[in-house]
Amino acid sequence: MKIRFAKVPGLPGMHIILSLLLAFILTACSFDGIGTNPAAIQHSNEQLTPVTPGIQLGEQPCPALVKNPAHWSGVVGLQIGQTVEVICGNLVGIPALQAVVAVRHPGDTRVLDITVYNNIFSDTPVQLFALHGLLHGDVKISGYNTLLTAQSDPHSSLNKSLSPPQYEQDLFREFKWSDRAGTLVQVAFSGIFPDLTRYQAELEQALVNQGEGYQQWRLDVVQSARVFANTFLNWSPHVPVTVLSGGGAHDYKALVQARSTAHGGGIVRIAFTRLEGNNNGGLWEATSIEAGGVSITSPQSGQQTTNPLMVRGTSKALTGKLIKITVFDHNHAVIGQDVVPQLSEGGTSEAVAFSSSVPYTSSFLDGAQEGILALYVYNTNGAIVTVAMVKVLLT
Repeated sequence: MKIRFAKVPGLPGMHIILSLLLAFILTACSFDGIGTNPAAIQHSNEQLTPVTPGIQLGEQPCPALVKNPAHWSGVVGLQIGQTVEVICGNLVGIPALQAVVAVRHPGDTRVLDITVYNNIFSDTPVQLFALHGLLHGDVKISGYNTLLTAQSDPHSSLNKSLSPPQYEQDLFREFKWSDRAGTLVQVAFSGIFPDLTRYQAELEQALVNQGEGYQQWRLDVVQSARVFANTFLNWSPHVPVTVLSGGGAHDYKALVQARSTAHGGGIVRIAFTRLEGNNNGGLWEATSIEAGGVSITSPQSGQQTTNPLMVRGTSKALTGKLIKITVFDHNHAVIGQDVVPQLSEGGTSEAVAFSSSVPYTSSFLDGAQEGILALYVYNTNGAIVTVAMVKVLLT
């Protein structure tokens, strides 16, 4: 599977890559500086070390009995033409393995049903979680012991003009065990760019590890910042980038600042984290995007939203500059927009709170999707000055 480039509606000239709950709280000060203390930036909790003895990360070998499809045919009620695939892992935070049983339906839409079981050696295993009807579906266990799914969204900007057999996988979701809920619940990957989801990030990491990934720049935090600025802000691909902290070959965090060289251009501060805390060749993932002059205070990173999306933040009296709220879906298509009212010419220079109810139109109707809430600042000729972004789960 390849990650595609696509035009972003409403942002001419930009090209964008199609691709844990604790990420970064967005704050802002001015166009000439966004705070002065890099240590104050909160980073994601990506890590690789198991938190409980006996728990291994990632997919684990299934015992022979559990791997045998015949063990599950009666449990899942296998029908003619259906096939069973089984993977195992420590999904619920205990040393015992759980089994992810994937039932593939016949037909060219490759529909997949997924069920997670505990007590996997029993003739009556305990069902913990289920998802059904994933078009062109796939499933795997992440290096963070979460369940990752891939499927086609038939109503998305990518697939709506295609026939069902031609649908492409473009919707990726992540589910993590919750002791409180007693099941797996959907969560948001901390990454905003280059990867919107963990499924896409792990896919590209595997390719880069093999020397096959065409995005080797992801291993360089400066180049990653430049690609972000060119992709989302339409700034020069050679924009100046200053590393404020970290970013070395064996660091797993970094804080950088990109500055536009255009007249009246601003800066954007980007916090990066290595994928799953791997500081030995892990890809850089941007997890916090801060702007000068504007900030998003709600929703917070990883928060699940409802439609319309209630956005709260602060802005300064930026005379002659347009501030626009933009909601991106899982394909980075614009699905909602609103304009933040500006202060009067003689208004205060202090940051003023604002709130806006932004309706959006989601193509995915069977759950939440990972998306981005962005607060763009434009100058009088329509060029993007800066942006603040936060990752959300759009329902």
